[in-house]
Amino acid sequence: MWIRKPKRSDFRVKLSLGIVLAAMLMFTLFRLALFVFHHGTFEALSASEVLGAFCNGMRFDLAMIALFIGPVILLFNLPVNSVRYVKYCVLLMAFELMIMAGFLTADLIYFPYVKRHIAEEILQVSADWGYIVSYMFTDALLPLLLLFILFAAVAAAVHKIFKYRYVFDPYFAKGELIKLIVCVLFIVLGIRGHLGFGKPIGIADVYQWAASPSAAALTLNGVFTAYQVGRKGAVDIQSDYPVKQAIANTQKLLIAPDEIIPDETYPLMRKPSAVRQPKAINFYIVLLEGWHPYYVDALSGNHFGVTPVFDQIVKDGVNFTNAYAVGLRSIFGFAAVLAGVPLVPGLPMFGYGLELTSFFRFPGALSDAGWYTFFAQTSNRDSYRLCALASYLGAQGSYGNEDMKELLPYLDAAPFGYDYDGLMFGAEQVQQHKENPFFGMVFTGITHAPFARTLERFEKYKGGTWDDGFKNTLYFADWSIGELLQRAKEEGWFDNTVFVFVADHTSGGPDSDSLYNKFRIPLVLYAPKILQPRTIDYVVSQLDIMPTLYNLAGLDVSYTALGRDMLDARGADERVALVSEGVNIGLITKDGAIRHTRKEILSEEKLTDNFDAKQAEDTLLSLDKAAYTLLKNNTWYKDE
Repeated sequence: MWIRKPKRSDFRVKLSLGIVLAAMLMFTLFRLALFVFHHGTFEALSASEVLGAFCNGMRFDLAMIALFIGPVILLFNLPVNSVRYVKYCVLLMAFELMIMAGFLTADLIYFPYVKRHIAEEILQVSADWGYIVSYMFTDALLPLLLLFILFAAVAAAVHKIFKYRYVFDPYFAKGELIKLIVCVLFIVLGIRGHLGFGKPIGIADVYQWAASPSAAALTLNGVFTAYQVGRKGAVDIQSDYPVKQAIANTQKLLIAPDEIIPDETYPLMRKPSAVRQPKAINFYIVLLEGWHPYYVDALSGNHFGVTPVFDQIVKDGVNFTNAYAVGLRSIFGFAAVLAGVPLVPGLPMFGYGLELTSFFRFPGALSDAGWYTFFAQTSNRDSYRLCALASYLGAQGSYGNEDMKELLPYLDAAPFGYDYDGLMFGAEQVQQHKENPFFGMVFTGITHAPFARTLERFEKYKGGTWDDGFKNTLYFADWSIGELLQRAKEEGWFDNTVFVFVADHTSGGPDSDSLYNKFRIPLVLYAPKILQPRTIDYVVSQLDIMPTLYNLAGLDVSYTALGRDMLDARGADERVALVSEGVNIGLITKDGAIRHTRKEILSEEKLTDNFDAKQAEDTLLSLDKAAYTLLKNNTWYKDE
């Protein structure tokens, strides 16, 4: 039955507001407990950073309150003439408060072990209840007491509320409609976390306000991180390969003779053994959307005629003929190129929880050494949250399509932006900061389906197939690169710049399920005045790019990457490429490749008689286990 206006005994609006405020207070108290109990983690933060973390943290708190309690508040405020209905709604809200308090308590218990919030681990607690029960009554006793006190307070409040009797008038009034609209607005705006357009706030967005991992940890909460990662379906599908052996094998494979490990707790973190001075070299990375070597005539021997600029770059640059992407999506390439991090199956995705782990912030290290650093993508800023992730990694400027002007009279609106606009925007950032050496990455998008028509002169193929659309946009992308290089020459920064042209992953190409076909990408270091043009045939990966640029820059701070300097030919025959293919992993070597489920080999590709599948399996499981364990346990990199 519907009602007109609640009488004094119908205090649903006040109770709804009280529950929201109580939930906000609960999140804040747990944040305060985190700050007090683990103060050593946050002692480097200034007073303003701490205050900012508490204030900005309310947005992430409110997002969870709006998501889980908001719908029940909406139901609770429906004009229903039923005391039982109201009681059930109150019970449900109390239950949700207690569940969230349980998550926050688990997070408080978990935090000191890895210095980050709980994520997919909350989904795996059933694997070891014996340990959990014993731990609950020892080290976790104080947080549990806090939780029980909170539960008792909620139970008492619910008991007091249920002493009231509700009286409703069977009439529907305007005030009820306004109240429901307010509830809906609370849910929508609370979940979104902002008033603008774009996606709701995610974990990576914390770095729009937090300048360090510790500030981010104080801003976030365990409910938010567990939800963001849990909804992505991260599952533990790890192999049984021994961790110590995996790390030892990986160290042998990746760490150069002239590098040292400063802290054995972080076994892949290393630095040069000798002190060195930074070199004022510029770096301009162009992350090429979906380029496959098949369409580049200089790499394939084909005659499509849509890459004349890149064909010359291949000739005049350091061309890696056996270069491979780490995954089949853009976020994999971004994480590998800019951070040296592999997104192996079982870990949360970068942008949805993995960034809770401390990474080597390569752009940040360059910024500290005097470089101006920026990232730009031709797609919108919130695409893959790459702008937020670039800021997390230390880029001083992060830009998207919204920041770029449309420079030419294009035939179509491009869903993922125009390469020419993005590359010219990057060049403009260089000009505005020309007093410093620079490091920039521009992620292109015109070669992403659905393909937009660019300019009439680039509509070379008229067949209307996927292949024709890709080649036409590739033609435009290639011309855009030429315009970038010409501008660099005219403005005087070409000679001192290392251009890195690398695909994020492949698209199209031959219809073959071979790992070599699916993961092989164009990769060229182009700097005729700095690097002698040559062709390098040994296996390299996107994961090797960051260590290479690190050495070219002459940095000597500690860094971590699951790769090694591409220009260092020592141990060339042992070089491999780790790849992720859905829930499976793979390894590419000069002699052959394997796919693996982490339990068994799925397939083998033998190129030469020297290929040893068992040795490849041992290397693959070592790299995978080392990366998974160190990232999951937050022993990948130590912030200095």
